[in-house]
Amino acid sequence: MVRLERMLMIGSSGANVGKTELACAVLRKFGGEGRDIVAIKVTTVKESNGQCPRGGEGCGVCASLEGVYSLTQETDAASGKDTARLLAAGASRVYWLRVLKTHLKEGLAALLDVVAPEVTSICESNSLRNVVEPGVFLIAEKKGAKLWKPSALEVREYADRIVVSDGSSFDLDIGRIGLEDGKWFVA
Repeated sequence: MVRLERMLMIGSSGANVGKTELACAVLRKFGGEGRDIVAIKVTTVKESNGQCPRGGEGCGVCASLEGVYSLTQETDAASGKDTARLLAAGASRVYWLRVLKTHLKEGLAALLDVVAPEVTSICESNSLRNVVEPGVFLIAEKKGAKLWKPSALEVREYADRIVVSDGSSFDLDIGRIGLEDGKWFVA
């Protein structure tokens, strides 16, 4: 387990819960102002067979992964992707790590080659919590949700706070999230 005390990790109980919106809200509060906050989005691919875990054709993310991981930097804040939203919200840099679940440690090592442990960061991931102990770990849960996806259930016990979301607002006042000397906390 790698301890990254300057990382705020945000997981989610399912798809389209508001995880990126929560990360963007935090970036709007703390990004800019001369702060170097790197945003990271991790997409964990369960199998290398190219099939979408959600069924059907999918979005192509899983099928396009060549090798055990791929790390790319988002540079276009207007591309419409979640990574672009993070950049537009105030992240100094944004990286997207796509990685086979069985190779999370290798993907993390590649990530740490470009985002040093002493850099303040916000990371969207459930599965990375299995190999990283962040300074703060939040899980966004859709209001009224009864079922959680397996990757969220695996790490739920590690959450510092479950944040209930209606997709755009949260039961956690963003003002309670703090950043002091590059380290995150929730008051």
